[in-house]
Amino acid sequence: MLSLRAKRSNLAVSYQNYEIASSRRLLAMTRCLTSVITLFSPMAKGVKLMRQERINDAISFFNGLIARKKSLPDAYYNLGKCYFKTGMLRKAKEAFLALLSYPVTDETVRGILEITNWRMLASNRYCNNWPSFSCDGSKVAFVSARRDTNGNGKLDPDDCCGIYIYDLESDTEIAIVDDDFHNMMPVFSPDGGRLAYLSARKERVSDPMPGQGSAHGLYIMNLDAGTEEKLLDSSFKVKHVTFSNNGENLIFSCWRPGHDTSAIYSMNLANRTMEILVPGVHESTFPSVAASGNKLVYSSWRRDTNDDGVINIRDNSGIYLRDMRLSTEQNIAPDIYNNTFPVFSPNGYDVLFLSARRDTDGDGRITSQDNSGIYLWDSVLKQERCIVSDRFYNKFAGFTPDGKEIVFLSHWCTRKCKAEAVDYFQNKGIYLCNLYGKGVRQIVSDKFYGCRCPAISPKGDFVVYVSWRNDTNRGLYCACLKRLPSKKELREWIDSLQ
Repeated sequence: MLSLRAKRSNLAVSYQNYEIASSRRLLAMTRCLTSVITLFSPMAKGVKLMRQERINDAISFFNGLIARKKSLPDAYYNLGKCYFKTGMLRKAKEAFLALLSYPVTDETVRGILEITNWRMLASNRYCNNWPSFSCDGSKVAFVSARRDTNGNGKLDPDDCCGIYIYDLESDTEIAIVDDDFHNMMPVFSPDGGRLAYLSARKERVSDPMPGQGSAHGLYIMNLDAGTEEKLLDSSFKVKHVTFSNNGENLIFSCWRPGHDTSAIYSMNLANRTMEILVPGVHESTFPSVAASGNKLVYSSWRRDTNDDGVINIRDNSGIYLRDMRLSTEQNIAPDIYNNTFPVFSPNGYDVLFLSARRDTDGDGRITSQDNSGIYLWDSVLKQERCIVSDRFYNKFAGFTPDGKEIVFLSHWCTRKCKAEAVDYFQNKGIYLCNLYGKGVRQIVSDKFYGCRCPAISPKGDFVVYVSWRNDTNRGLYCACLKRLPSKKELREWIDSLQ
């Protein structure tokens, strides 16, 4: 007999699959209707050429329509798509800007956003990573590699990254930390006056150039004064840093010198003393602190689940909830599955996490390479429920500031339309849904771009993310969660297409 908990989880997944099937039937009907309409429109021949991937012929056809002043909005739109697919970005921009001289539908705007990838903040010529919002939502800190520091002839995540802050209100960028070092994971203090980050630095001239695989120390900068202080050197191998909600402490995991397993610590920033929150008996990482400051949730590896004779991060991890006042903890996600990346809801009642529970890649094992479902543990009901199934790839799940929805990276809601050209690989988009997996909306399309590291604005109006095409490096982009852009904004974003 299935437990009530298992029945509820299965029911949630079944309902979700029903919603997906219903959405697909509606999408199929819409496409069928669109195809009938298109068949009898002046666009029919050009669309057919696009589907046959005869892009140059389609360009000539649409230019001919424009010369005869026929169906101009649709002609400009499809011409822009053709130019984009052939890499002629200047001509694509000209076509889309001409299109904006006419009334445009929401569907057309979304089609243009698939190509501009919403708004670019930092160039896709660079390798940008790890965006993080200030608590008032006005600024974004991120790292950016802009020089080939490791001499391999390209920019990649292993090159040294400087730290930059982008001001969303003034549209300006300033450099905070030099790219002589490999910096990563910047995070703002609650008052926005300080920035904590990890940095790998050469201790001696003979040391190799640091990269993302190097051990990182913990640093903090006073943004008003521009002064930097090293809190812990690279021998501590610090990871996953966050400020306490009052800004008085830093919470992080690290491997102290001489220790083989990681522990979770709190450092008091007034006197630099360190307190052990989770002892290093087992590997423990990904700490998240509740808004009250009294609860901590984290992942921990405590059993040899793969039977290789050792306990390490190749085993499944459980998720643990610790009451820091009582020094008690409970296991809220058992390591019969591989559970990772727990985060508290804004009110501190719920925990969102990823859980791999099936062998989705068919290799006979359940590992981090399998698809993860997105689960929510309800501290009031003391039970979990599946929000997003593991039918497709999911990652980087987080709550919106009101706690009513989640934003996540996935590709489960859309599949490549047969009518589209197949010269672009299937990528990952950014989605939003409520806490029961309903009302799923695609915010950032996965048609032409890949995405990672979505950061949600504390105001709930934007998501900032790293994104790229198969012919670019990793740009930094910003998308709206609640609305489509105005024509003025769209013109600016089209003009900045790279």
